[in-house]
Amino acid sequence: MSAVMSPVRQGQPRSKRVWIVGAVVLGVAIAAGAVFLIKSGSSDDAAAGPTYHDTSDECTLVSAALLSRYTPGAQCKRTPTMTLNPDEVTHTPSWTTADSVTHPVSIQVVLRMAAGSPAMYSRAQSSLSDVYQPQLNESKSTEITPAELGSEVQSAVMVSGSPKAIPGRSDARLILRSGNAVVDVVVNDWNGAAASEAAAKAIAADVVANLH
Repeated sequence: MSAVMSPVRQGQPRSKRVWIVGAVVLGVAIAAGAVFLIKSGSSDDAAAGPTYHDTSDECTLVSAALLSRYTPGAQCKRTPTMTLNPDEVTHTPSWTTADSVTHPVSIQVVLRMAAGSPAMYSRAQSSLSDVYQPQLNESKSTEITPAELGSEVQSAVMVSGSPKAIPGRSDARLILRSGNAVVDVVVNDWNGAAASEAAAKAIAADVVANLH
């Protein structure tokens, strides 16, 4: 989930106001997809593959080494979540660099664990193409070879591009399924599509490796 941005104060630079408004727009889109998944998920279709258990600290889902590489100095933010499925476990840690006002880099992770992960993943794909992708310029959708992300990953897809609301920024969002877990990673940076795509893959693989 996207980190909650602070209200715009009088006199802030126009570039900062544009970034904040754009971030809110994309954050609403991601949140809308997440709510759709929670309401539509089914616990009837048991997931094949590994069974992961709840993590004791969601901020350790991404290793310190990767965080220092992509978001140096960023503090983990735990975003409260609501689920309508009592059998579902959800975690939403995020990290945003604090040293840049106009060009912050962020990592957002949504981890869901439930017996109905195949249905959750299917609906995540629909959210990715129907809600997220239309808000990007020069977007592309890429089927990821599961082995790139770990031996336990069963399927994965990524969408990348430049958000229409924030020209110049490069975004990549990757969704994968592994056993009873669906992992959703969003990377926002300013280093081009290839860099954001590589970061999303590295972070997604790291999250899976840190599941137990």
